[in-house]
Amino acid sequence: MLKNYLLTAWKVLLRRKFFTFISLFGITITLSVLLILSTALDNFLYPSGPEKNNHQLLFIEQLTIESRDGQSNWSSEPGYGFLKDNVRDLKLPEKITFFSQATEGSSYINGNKIDSHLRRTDTSYWEILDFNFLNGRTFDQAEFDSGQMVAVINKKTQKNYFSGENPIGKNIIINEQTFSVIGVVEDVFVGETHAYADIWVPYTTFASTQFETELMGGWSALLYHSNPSILPQIQQEYVNQLKNDFVTHDPEQFHKAIGGADTKLERIAREMTNTEDYESNAASMITMWIVLVLCFMLLPSINLINLNISRIMERSSEIGVRKAFGAKTGQLVIQFVVENILITAIGGGLGLLVSWGVLSQIEASGVLPGADVNYNWRVFLYGFGFVFVFGLLSGTYPALKMSRLHPVTALKGGVR
Repeated sequence: MLKNYLLTAWKVLLRRKFFTFISLFGITITLSVLLILSTALDNFLYPSGPEKNNHQLLFIEQLTIESRDGQSNWSSEPGYGFLKDNVRDLKLPEKITFFSQATEGSSYINGNKIDSHLRRTDTSYWEILDFNFLNGRTFDQAEFDSGQMVAVINKKTQKNYFSGENPIGKNIIINEQTFSVIGVVEDVFVGETHAYADIWVPYTTFASTQFETELMGGWSALLYHSNPSILPQIQQEYVNQLKNDFVTHDPEQFHKAIGGADTKLERIAREMTNTEDYESNAASMITMWIVLVLCFMLLPSINLINLNISRIMERSSEIGVRKAFGAKTGQLVIQFVVENILITAIGGGLGLLVSWGVLSQIEASGVLPGADVNYNWRVFLYGFGFVFVFGLLSGTYPALKMSRLHPVTALKGGVR
């Protein structure tokens, strides 16, 4: 039966090529946009680079400090001083790392200015994140403790500074500091915001120790546990620290800290909603995304419904004959829905190819450094879900409407 439905659907699509083209064009564009956004989100939530283990991580990178009189507050990234006093002694995480934001730095090679992104880290950073080393190694604890001027660079920096030659043991100057290169890693996608940089050095190489007392600004922390089920307990431990044991060097001015240790999804929610609370409201953000996706699909679905009604009305005589010979409403509904799902599936396939081509061009262009388009089973599931929902939205109503035509009315080419 299904085979007959599909064959009939295919013949109908070939009968009116213009309607078929218009339908396919609208479906392809809509699903291409949705698949591009879904792929970007999927690669952000499930990266293939150093942050691939983010399901075992919590991120601390947003903090709000309130004054004692409640008249003012300060929101930004935490400072190293805050992390040292309020995060370092947490008991539940297996590993904790502090690191600076990636900042722009400049160097000059033969009179040419080269801009790079510099990040300062500790040794735990390299234990938690999974970098792909092409050559050399990272700095060890002894080098970190003594503030050795050593650096790990990425492949792009090796090309820019050393013309692709082996840089191990050679010097690199950035922001008027000279570092000896000890390792080279694969380029990191800019979307992996905590791993991305061009040059990584120990934060003990700062020219000044002033950063050690700063309450706010320029730093992040990762909390790691090999068992993801422990992460909610770590989140609660951190919140309890802020609520009950917040440490500040200026208690007379600042007395309350608000923030959270977030999963990757919760971190996105906190940034998008600008949440200043102990909870990230991720559930609200997910609901908002679903509503936005359905709204985005609604307009082309309405257009496709109108096209389907026009296309099906041309078959009113066929509907009348089939009903006169005993065809049931349910059979006609299935036939029309199958036709619509078939054209939607074709449009979905084209949308998948278009979105893959667009993302591949973005990757090849170098607009997004280190970008790696990662089409996987999740993206295909997203695509299948979009096709199914789109097909139902645009096919069910006209199918029900036309299948309920009275045989005499249908044979006359009219509708009730």
